[in-house]
This record gives sequence, C-alpha cells and structure tokens, in this order.
Amino acid sequence: MVRERLGATGARPSTDDIVHVLHQAIVRGLLAPGLALRQDELAALFQVSKIPVREALRTLEAQGFVELQLNRGAIVRPLTLAQLRDAFDLRLMIEPHLMRTAAPRLTSAMLDEAEALIQAMDDAADAWRFSECNTRFHDLLYAAADLPLSRNILTLLQGHIQRMSFMQLSLAGFNRSSNEDHRTIVAACRTGDGQAAAQAVEAHVQSVRDIVLALYLRHHADTD
Repeated sequence: MVRERLGATGARPSTDDIVHVLHQAIVRGLLAPGLALRQDELAALFQVSKIPVREALRTLEAQGFVELQLNRGAIVRPLTLAQLRDAFDLRLMIEPHLMRTAAPRLTSAMLDEAEALIQAMDDAADAWRFSECNTRFHDLLYAAADLPLSRNILTLLQGHIQRMSFMQLSLAGFNRSSNEDHRTIVAACRTGDGQAAAQAVEAHVQSVRDIVLALYLRHHADTD
C-alpha cells in the first residue's frame, strides 16, 4: 500500500501519505480493531522519523479511527454498536436530503456514468473494488445537489461508511445484492422525481443498516 500511494518515485512519505495508508489499512480490516500501532515500527515501515508518524496518528484519532491511550501508545479504534447506529442515523438524515435535491439536476450523461459504476460493481473481483465503486457512485449522484455543508458532513462519515460497507461485504461473503438498490435509485433519478429518488436512497441505507447491524451482533456473539 505504501508503494501504491507513492508509486515508484522513492519519495519520502509525508504525514498525509501516512494518514492515507493507515486509513485505508484500517478501513480494509488489514489493521484489526484493538491492534497496537507502535510509532517506532511505523517509522521503520515508512522510513521516516517518528514525528510525521505521531502527527498522522493524531489526525486519525481526530477522524475516529485511532485511539491514543495515555502511556500506552495508539490502537486501532474498534467499531462499536453505538457508533454504527449513530452513523446510520446521520446517513438517513443526510443522504435522502441530498438525493431529493440532486435528482432533478442529474443529466443523462451523469446517470450513464452512474450505471457504468453499477456495472463495475457487478464485475468487481473483490470487496474492496466494490466498495470503491460504491463510494464513487454515491458521490457522483450527490454532487449534483450542490449542498456543500451536507456533503462535508457526509465526507466526515465517509471513511466509517466505507469501513462498514467493507465489513458487510466481507462478513456476508461478498455479495452484490445492494446493487439492485442502486439500479432502483438510478431509475428514479431518470424520471427526475426527487421524492422517489430520496425514498429509494432511504430504503437502500435502511437495508444496509439492517445487514451491517445483524452481522455486527452475530460476529460479536461468536467471539464472546
């Protein structure tokens, strides 16, 4: 992932690069909840001093992905049931509002691009590729709303949403059932009916919420 971020340039990673790589590793589940993140080991991995590593961990703490414990260093912050419920409650407030506003403004070209992303999700070889396309799909549709405050709030949630989606796809054996919801959303947008599109998004988020919460409860029951 370090090479993926920096390419073959051999450039020394910046704090932003370290944040990006660790964020992606946490979202993908490569760094498990509760795992200790040791500054000296990370500094060696990225071939930097501890200073940018420390700054990166502080940024990730502010974003809710890392917990800095007094005299104990940093750990990957677990996803809690309360956090999951809170995030979905926020999504149910924000996403239908964005979709209701965006639907009448979406062009045929935009919706064609959205359908291409649906096909890319159908063709995705793994859960991470599906999750990336899913994020791009929703970003494309909501951008037309031109509601920067709502989108900024959703952006703050985005990493956690992606983490939830990846957990859903991974624990459920990576299925593409939610793609039918995406087709329903695009079909509603084709009519320009903002309310129908908003209802389709609300139903989609509720469906994902039910799956994720059930998987979370089952997974934690199995590990208790």
